[in-house]
Amino acid sequence: MFRRVLRLGITINWMRIVPILACTALAAALPVGLPLLLGSIIDASLRGAGLVEVLPLLGLVATLAIASALAEVVANTLGARIGYGLSWQLARRLYAEVLRMPLLSYSTINPGVLNSRLTNDMRLVDPLFSTVPLATVHGWVGLAAVAIALATINAWFLAAFALVPLALWAVRFAEGQINATIKQAYEVNAAAAAQVESTTSGDAVSLVRQAGATAAEELRFAEIADKSVDLAAKMDSWRALIGIAYRVCFDLITVTFLAIGVLLASTGQLSIGSVVSALFFVGLVRQPLGEVVGQRYPLIRAAMGLDRVEAVLQSPNTGLATVAATAGTRPAASDAVLEFDGVSYTYPGREAVAVPTLSDIAGASAGMSGFLAGVSLTRLESAAENGSEDRPAQLLHDISFTVRRGETVAIAGHSGAGKSTILSLASSTIRPTAGSVRIVGEDTRELTEEDAWRSVSLVSQDVYLRDATLRENLSYGLDDATDDRVADALHRAGLDDLLRQLPDGLGTMVGQRGKRFSGGERQRIAIARAVLRDRPLLILDEATSHLDAEREEGILDAIEAIAANRAVLVVAHRTSAIERADRVIMIEHGSVIERGTHAELIAAGGRYAAMHRAA
Repeated sequence: MFRRVLRLGITINWMRIVPILACTALAAALPVGLPLLLGSIIDASLRGAGLVEVLPLLGLVATLAIASALAEVVANTLGARIGYGLSWQLARRLYAEVLRMPLLSYSTINPGVLNSRLTNDMRLVDPLFSTVPLATVHGWVGLAAVAIALATINAWFLAAFALVPLALWAVRFAEGQINATIKQAYEVNAAAAAQVESTTSGDAVSLVRQAGATAAEELRFAEIADKSVDLAAKMDSWRALIGIAYRVCFDLITVTFLAIGVLLASTGQLSIGSVVSALFFVGLVRQPLGEVVGQRYPLIRAAMGLDRVEAVLQSPNTGLATVAATAGTRPAASDAVLEFDGVSYTYPGREAVAVPTLSDIAGASAGMSGFLAGVSLTRLESAAENGSEDRPAQLLHDISFTVRRGETVAIAGHSGAGKSTILSLASSTIRPTAGSVRIVGEDTRELTEEDAWRSVSLVSQDVYLRDATLRENLSYGLDDATDDRVADALHRAGLDDLLRQLPDGLGTMVGQRGKRFSGGERQRIAIARAVLRDRPLLILDEATSHLDAEREEGILDAIEAIAANRAVLVVAHRTSAIERADRVIMIEHGSVIERGTHAELIAAGGRYAAMHRAA
């Protein structure tokens, strides 16, 4: 386990750990002097010594007790700080690794599972850095000190510890039974969590009631509860056996010590004080032995959490440099902001984006919106079923087009045609299988995701707003965004009236996912955010799909106003959002089948015109 910890890549300051280990050893060893001193005091008293003669020994007893207590306090205080610091250092590394996964990997992950890795599993690992090391050192040093002290009294007392292996055997047997049920318990808890998650949201409850399945779901949850009760009772029974084994062991050791002491005292080989000292050692050995043996269960639990954490850290799909920002020089400004040159794209197989212990396509939930949601799951599934990344999961074939500054290009097509994949490529969320995508003259294969996003703004159909103030949502990631700039962005997005009505102005909390605002207001906030970021490429992903015709026209007017000096790429089902584009590219089955202006394509009477008539 120690070697595994060292391989985690965390930074350990050994100069701060050595004093903690020294204090822990002192806290374990110093109490051993107490029974020896007490035995000497008793012997002195039996010889007729007065209080003045034994007072130095009593003072030494008090000194050892205080010194041991202080050493333990210091060790625990400093040890907890360093231990939990190391644990959170690992948590920070885990968080950094998952923050840099490809977005396709996120589409295979249930957010609840990801949250569990960063919380529950890390709490399982905590003792590995905090309590287990100190308890182990304290236990072994304490046992060694007791054995040495008993040997100085009389080596025969060590024979009583032959009973300890019997207790340890019982403990190990019980622990084996407990460990056999731990995995089952985790599976049952996971089933309970999944049951709650899948049936208690508003939409889920509505579906349950429409299907008349309330009683069935209650029965399913009751079955899970019964399994949990059985497992919990089984584990508690074996834990009780561990406690009984300890108690019986030490009771027998006490009797054995007393028998040996009486025998040695009766033959004159041992004083009464020494016998009393030996009996004190029975109690003194209970704690260190319990610490040595008792760390097995936290270690087993820590190993379970560590297994899952290591699987994430060691995955080739976490911590990718391709999604971390890198410093680089920008090419000179060009009218060609976005260029697709013979682009084809094939979705990878599941294993190419999966992260062990995290990815489960069947259990993945819709944690993303717009072009980032949905399509990747179906494509990853089909690629995985084919058993090879190179088998047919191809979605785009030889796509070429250019979007220039001041130009709006719309991508049209039916669902599944490949529009969302084009947006993923345009934002560098994915890279082309063949051909090249260039943003402001740079090939996206040579850009990190964050580098690419420096040139791209996105207005999506589902605007994500953090549970923070309006100011913080607009200026997120922009340290130099002043209130005047934020207010100007809101003005250009047509939100002057809204800002005046808000009681706290820019300091107004937007609520979770922006629930304080209507859909149209959230869309305008997204437009204001795009204005504030002032990036050359603006992507509109079904930006008006949830709005009625009147509100849609207002949003389109606001977008048109800010798009004059930007390249705009539009994807929409509603033709009202496409008609304003300078050019329209019709996609079908991953290939371009028509291009031209809206009027030209309508006049041509082809697939675009047919889609327009059916709208």
